[in-house]
Amino acid sequence: MFTKKRVIIGLLLILSVWGIVSYYRNKNTAVPVQTETVKRGTLSETVSVTGEVVPRVYADLSFQGVGTVDEVNVKEGDMVVAGQRIASIDRTVVFSQLKEARVALAIVEQNEKQAHLRRNALGKSWSDLKPEEREAIRLKTDQARENVRTLESQMKQSVLIAPFDGQMTKLDIRVGEVVALGKSIGRVSEVNSFVVESRIPESDIVKIALGMESQVTFDAFKADEISLARVEDIAKSATVIQDVVSYVVKFRLDTTDARLKDGMTANIDIETAKRENVLMVPFRALTKESGKTYVQLKQADGTFVKTEVTTDLEGDDGTIEIKSGLKEGDEVTIGSVQTK
Repeated sequence: MFTKKRVIIGLLLILSVWGIVSYYRNKNTAVPVQTETVKRGTLSETVSVTGEVVPRVYADLSFQGVGTVDEVNVKEGDMVVAGQRIASIDRTVVFSQLKEARVALAIVEQNEKQAHLRRNALGKSWSDLKPEEREAIRLKTDQARENVRTLESQMKQSVLIAPFDGQMTKLDIRVGEVVALGKSIGRVSEVNSFVVESRIPESDIVKIALGMESQVTFDAFKADEISLARVEDIAKSATVIQDVVSYVVKFRLDTTDARLKDGMTANIDIETAKRENVLMVPFRALTKESGKTYVQLKQADGTFVKTEVTTDLEGDDGTIEIKSGLKEGDEVTIGSVQTK
């Protein structure tokens, strides 16, 4: 009898617990959700890229012919003046050909002169010759002159000359080396006049405009040493490297620094857009449906209503501008509204 009573009590306890659990399971209770207040502030959009320091004015030097280097007159770091001889390749063969061409030119010019004299001695005019005869004599002389001009040009192309006053910031050439046509062997740069050059991806280039402000740091300097710069030039055509399309953009530094050197790495933050006193919310408060943008707007009774909004500028800090649909002080969720 005692055992039966205990069983009955146990069953009653189980039924009571089950009833309590069922009650709370069936009762809807709002799960707390995180909200954010719509506020006004300043939004900025920044494009961050890397670049390098390059001289404002420079010229990469290369030979316009193939040959063996026989003379190097400067070394890297030397100052040069316009017209100074930098290096040359062996011109022995070309010089010999030029001497022969000059002799040949002298001969044909003398032959033409003698032809005129003979005509005069016979009492005949040069114009009495048939047109084709006069043309043949003239062509021989013109051809000889052209040969001389061509070889003289080759002689000049065998010598590298400094195009302007500056410094040899690069030089990679030694006597005895064979140089290839068009291969850059050195660079003459203006002294203490640098710009920062960067390749901007095509996805960002449409955001860049002349005169935009930017902040620049250099790997060679301390991280807190920030230089101000402005966009000075944007390439009109693209550069494609390994199927990646980019555009070369140059930045003018507001101040010069004697520590800057050609080739230094620069880190550039370009402020492409800035809006002040605009309504903004966290980007994660938004949802997209059928091409429209919505937020969950908190009501006075604590419930939330799905509200359509229009947006514009997206800031670097994860916030986005609200153009319509909300007002300052409204509260929106930054997560889903759930109920139990």
